[in-house]
Amino acid sequence: MVSRDALAVRLFHASMQIITSERELEQIDPTEGQLMVEVASAISAAVAASDGSIKDLFEDVARSVSRIEGHGAGVAFWSAWLDGLAEAAPNEDDADFDDLHAMFDEAFDDVSHALASGLCDVAPTDVLAVACVAVAECDDELDAFDAAADASERTVTGDTDVVTLALVRFLRGMAQA
Repeated sequence: MVSRDALAVRLFHASMQIITSERELEQIDPTEGQLMVEVASAISAAVAASDGSIKDLFEDVARSVSRIEGHGAGVAFWSAWLDGLAEAAPNEDDADFDDLHAMFDEAFDDVSHALASGLCDVAPTDVLAVACVAVAECDDELDAFDAAADASERTVTGDTDVVTLALVRFLRGMAQA
């Protein structure tokens, strides 16, 4: 089991991974890099202000990102992903592996729908797909975060877009307890 508070800490670490990668992200694309830092800042602020169940936490995070102005493909990706995580999140204070697996599956479904609608790009969606497969192949909720991070890092080689790199950094942060 992973507690709501442990998930909040993981979300905070994940957002900090993006924020501390600001220079790297902005070197790839200054505008999109700054937008990813804004997404991460919104996530960390929402985590700090949220209380309630795991579902409440992820709903607060998703809502904070959906309010970011200047929506582009990057924000659409993050909004879809976080909305999916929130939709499947348990309305409890603890989550087991089945809960996390369902959250990743729902999030991938939401991102796939956004991709089919032309709202987000293929590259981060492909990386998320690999991370979701890695989660499905785990048998422990704590290993799931490491597996998702490892798989996403193996998938990205060479030049990549800002949203994909931010996702990889975020998943690595989620692996930090």
